[in-house]
Amino acid sequence: MIQYTNKLPSKVDYFELIRTVYEDIDVSELSSELDSTIACICVYNGDRLVGMGRVKKEGDYLCIEDLIVKLEQYREEIQNNIIIALFDQINEMKKYDITVRDCLSMKKSNEEILFKNQNLSQEKVQEIDMGLDSQLDLNGFVGV
Repeated sequence: MIQYTNKLPSKVDYFELIRTVYEDIDVSELSSELDSTIACICVYNGDRLVGMGRVKKEGDYLCIEDLIVKLEQYREEIQNNIIIALFDQINEMKKYDITVRDCLSMKKSNEEILFKNQNLSQEKVQEIDMGLDSQLDLNGFVGV
């Protein structure tokens, strides 16, 4: 039976899950990554970790990281549920965590966000930004 929990996995479970995606990864780097997590959803099948997603703060942004699911046949459904649960956690946290609230209330232009996160030329950013203004609101929770 699939169960979702709002907690960090053990470091051993985390390392094993990450190694299913990344073969050559520095374990010491992983430990600090897990320590910088501000929200996390773990997915268990029985007592086995089969998926997770986490949010960490990077500068003025909140970023979804390590969205990993081992169960291929349920991957898309579980990933969607993880994302929804992470957004729910963050929305609860913004009530009492000033850092999260500040990240969510950032008012940066789509151009600034795209340029910073995609390493695109200024001309390409402006071209993309023109198409985004009517389609997306990239302020607040940014995972680009």
